[in-house]
Amino acid sequence: MSAALLLGAVLAACGSDPEPKPEPAQPCSASGTDPVYAIATSIFGNEGSSTYVRLLESLDVQSIDLEQASEHAGFATIGAVGGKLFVGDGEAPEIHRYTVSDGCGLQEDGRLSFANYGPTVTPLYKNVFVDASTAYMQLEESRRIIWNPETMRISGTAEAPGLLATRDGLVVKAGYDRSTAVRGDYSFQPFYWTDSRFYRFSQLSQIAVYSNADDSLVKLIDAPCPGLDMATQDEAGHLYFSNWVFSTAAPVLSEDGPDNCAVRIKAGELALDASWTRKLSDIVGGRQTVGFRYLANGVGLVAVLHSEDMTIDDKTEPTAVTGGSHWRLWRVNVEAGTGQPVEGLGRFAGGYYAFRLDGRTFLLLPSADYAKTTVYELGVQGAAEPRFETLGWAYQLVKLR
Repeated sequence: MSAALLLGAVLAACGSDPEPKPEPAQPCSASGTDPVYAIATSIFGNEGSSTYVRLLESLDVQSIDLEQASEHAGFATIGAVGGKLFVGDGEAPEIHRYTVSDGCGLQEDGRLSFANYGPTVTPLYKNVFVDASTAYMQLEESRRIIWNPETMRISGTAEAPGLLATRDGLVVKAGYDRSTAVRGDYSFQPFYWTDSRFYRFSQLSQIAVYSNADDSLVKLIDAPCPGLDMATQDEAGHLYFSNWVFSTAAPVLSEDGPDNCAVRIKAGELALDASWTRKLSDIVGGRQTVGFRYLANGVGLVAVLHSEDMTIDDKTEPTAVTGGSHWRLWRVNVEAGTGQPVEGLGRFAGGYYAFRLDGRTFLLLPSADYAKTTVYELGVQGAAEPRFETLGWAYQLVKLR
């Protein structure tokens, strides 16, 4: 389906009048070792969904022309390592590998199926690229499939011995790729415990430390914060882990809901920095926070729930907290204890997606109906600057080379 038909279908479903089509980005002409980036955007309709992957030679464009994109079935996902593009099939447990030719042409040169291990799909948000020859695909929460992106072969599975499947009546969950950090010889993977509604959370999370040399579990680190599902690293190599949006509803709606917080593992260490654990709500007027992401020079981003904009009573549903547009993005300096909202952005749902490429930070925010996504650039200071738009929900932005 062409981009024009997709736009018409989305707008018709939303009952909106068509908007003027902006000047599209020019086709990518990169060659050799020129920079190449990829953005994935999904279009949802009554007959299902399709994902479009567009290659770019620059992030300084005004719009994305999906007629220049490759089409993939379902809610496909992307990743990059070793200069190649990987696409997680949206309708099968397969990963496809592509090389980039001159002019940003994509040539499939590998395919790997995980069907023998049981999953129906293997999205790349459940995968972590350790390096060009090692990757971990999440399997049944606490297990991992170990595979090689160079040879496109699976070497086996790995367990996390000692990790409890249940705790206080709650079940263990693994954080997604946003939660995992690779630093030196080790990979760090948070786990947390929650109920089937992702409403009740244990106060305790654990961070698994894996050896990249032999894929073994080195240790489990206790962390006194609920729902750890976000990792970020500063210039010194310190790792920070914080919660995702789901653990926010309980402390807002229940007196006994554990407060969210963030923890740190110092550079060169494999233990929690117990003296550092922070409640980021103390910086933002006592409001609940989501997804601390380090930028530079001591400054980070965090999504902040502005519950003063809500009517909260005994009938308020958790999804009104976690999925409602009552959130703002703040810049915070955790050491200084200061913060302020990012200007140039409106309110949005708390689960934001941001990517740091070439020393620049880009925020992908969909419209309320997911008909389009605006990409903003964020600096350590100043207002958020809109860079370009694309149809549908764009949720992944990677650099291939």
